[in-house]
Amino acid sequence: MAAASPLVAQARKRQDGSMGVQLTRGQPQVDDLKLKILEILDREGKSLVALNTMLYADEVNEQLVQRKMTIREANANQIIWNGVMVKALAIALNPVTVLDILSSATIDIVMILTLSKLYGINMTQNGAINLLQKIALTMGGISASELLASLGLSGLKGLLGIAAPATGGASFAPYLSVAIAQAGVAGVSSYGIGQVTKVYLANGAAWGPTVPKQL
Repeated sequence: MAAASPLVAQARKRQDGSMGVQLTRGQPQVDDLKLKILEILDREGKSLVALNTMLYADEVNEQLVQRKMTIREANANQIIWNGVMVKALAIALNPVTVLDILSSATIDIVMILTLSKLYGINMTQNGAINLLQKIALTMGGISASELLASLGLSGLKGLLGIAAPATGGASFAPYLSVAIAQAGVAGVSSYGIGQVTKVYLANGAAWGPTVPKQL
């Protein structure tokens, strides 16, 4: 039995001469509790220290993992945005249709390889190409839209570029508009590819409970 702040009954004489009871705070009564704690520590102290250390270590490890994942997530998003901007700029400035498609795929592959290094997943260039192909196929409509838009817009951009000398530069404004549209389509596609790749790598090079198309 123990009491941190026990109430002690004391007899008090009232003003009218009668006796009454007054409750006051007494001294802590924890000596038996201290003895019991010492007995437990003497008997199981090492086990308790080991258990508490393991619980603390597990908590710290969980915090470190969460912090690492947060930092990795931020770095991954930065890599993806860098890839989006580089790809959009490259597509916008390049007037040759075939080079548009090749540079687009190359930038996506570099982005995938960079993300794989960030997540500690060893991936070769062929592995990155295979992953890009798998993502492109499962993304379906996005990839097809990008290809059709790139071919159409790139062809239109090339015609406007050729016509620039003949029109005295009048075709430059529509050329710029087409280049920006083409860059936007390429950027959206690259962003989608980057996000899907990030989830794939974060799951240890696995798709997890979902499939690429849902992602």
